[in-house]
Amino acid sequence: MKIRARAYIEWDYGENARAIAEAVEVDNLNLPENLNFKTLWEEGRVITKVKYSGEIESFIAAMDDLVFSVKIAEDVTSQNNLVKREGSEV
Repeated sequence: MKIRARAYIEWDYGENARAIAEAVEVDNLNLPENLNFKTLWEEGRVITKVKYSGEIESFIAAMDDLVFSVKIAEDVTSQNNLVKREGSEV
């Protein structure tokens, strides 16, 4: 089934928002013409805007990839913060 979709997704990450947004935005490069992701950070929030037209299955897979990328960035950022709090360098 073909669809057109727009999504606005917002996560609250406080002081980690910039690091997470920058990590995720790298994954948004070199996407097909029918898929447009833009991820940015603003006042402690990670914001992703999505535009898509095509098969619904591809849209679902792209959104799943986005959530997975955010989760990985979150985990890495959390680990880096833990190491810094313990006094070690990353």
